[in-house]
Amino acid sequence: MFESDLDNAFENMYAPKEELPEEGVMALASKKTQETLSATNSIIDALNIAEDELKRITKHAEEKRKGKVADFQPNVLMLGLSPLDFVLRALSNVYANDMEQTLLALPFSDALKLLSYLKDWTINPDKV
Repeated sequence: MFESDLDNAFENMYAPKEELPEEGVMALASKKTQETLSATNSIIDALNIAEDELKRITKHAEEKRKGKVADFQPNVLMLGLSPLDFVLRALSNVYANDMEQTLLALPFSDALKLLSYLKDWTINPDKV
């Protein structure tokens, strides 16, 4: 009984711990560190804050057209930046080494939001 367990332990010690990829297949090295996760969270937060601010700006413009004029108070969390600049600032704060993993960790809906901002950034290349 002891010898059979010893033989099995010896065989399992040299067995591959995970399945090896097929020959010629490349896999993306995935490394989720605290920095990439916090950068992903900051981008998601910036996208959500900017989306809320854009809704507020649209609502204020509609009220202005109706004649209910009130001074627009920008969101203090955005540090006086436009929604476009606020998202760009959050994206710019990500280290270049962590950018790929940070973007891969974004949920698909937030990645689509980020792409819509990318379209606006390419129109005005001075910001990027």
